[in-house]
Amino acid sequence: MAKIDFNIALLLILVFLLITFFMSFFEKVSDYKGTRSFMESHFKDSFLAKKIVFLLPILVFVELIAVILLIFAIINRIFTFSNFNFSQFSLISCAISLMMLLFGQRVAKDYQSSAGITIYFILVILGFFALG
Repeated sequence: MAKIDFNIALLLILVFLLITFFMSFFEKVSDYKGTRSFMESHFKDSFLAKKIVFLLPILVFVELIAVILLIFAIINRIFTFSNFNFSQFSLISCAISLMMLLFGQRVAKDYQSSAGITIYFILVILGFFALG
């Protein structure tokens, strides 16, 4: 069986998550009103409908934290400028964001989107395994 270089695997996972979370954050911020409108209509039949105005900024903030930590984690993996484990905390912030999204999709009974989120969550868990 071939030996897997977990450092390269982790770096690739971090880059993949950075692209994913940056685009998600950017789309939410660049069309905030559209995102809010979509979420209000998506959750119109749930108890979250009137709470979107408070929950969306929290989600955007968590995604921003994930993006910042992912950037530091990637740079630290390449150049090792700190002993702080940015990778672990970036994966934790990604997991929190994904669990928030999963909760919302389950409440909205959007099971197909829930399954899609699960795939990203599995990638985050693989990142923890690659950490060692």
